[in-house]
Amino acid sequence: YAAAADYPDTLRLLKTFKNLLITRTFSKIYGLAGLRAGYVIAAPETIAYLNKTREPFNVNALAQTAAAAALQDTDFVRKSRENNEAGKKYLYAEFAKLKLKYYPTEANFIFVYIGQDCAAAFQKLMDRGVTVRPMRSFGIKDAIRVTIGTPEQNQKFVAALKEIL
Repeated sequence: YAAAADYPDTLRLLKTFKNLLITRTFSKIYGLAGLRAGYVIAAPETIAYLNKTREPFNVNALAQTAAAAALQDTDFVRKSRENNEAGKKYLYAEFAKLKLKYYPTEANFIFVYIGQDCAAAFQKLMDRGVTVRPMRSFGIKDAIRVTIGTPEQNQKFVAALKEIL
């Protein structure tokens, strides 16, 4: 999802740093989170080290087939990126209206301080059919991570958030 002009071109860094590992997942922009598929880009000698510890059959054939097909589906990726950008703008505006501090993102989720216990807020949101990630496990008691969804999902989240605030 990264679209910022100053986002680093990590592929160029491979020429300088032979021990660099660049990881990519199919979970987000390709919409294949349940398959747990991803890949690593690195120098051949670094990949050789990884292969020494890699479990055999670590990604099943179905996931491999889906991932290969996803790489060809540029229309889906374009639509995912457009939906994410529109969702970010909408959520940023809503957070500003609610006077909530958030961190701008290059991903498909936003970290936002909600001014109340995140575990309790998580449960209240779940009771309203909305799932977020409370940040308590990261030592932050008053913040959540919300995934940017479809316009309808984003609106449902904002309505539920307003109710619990």
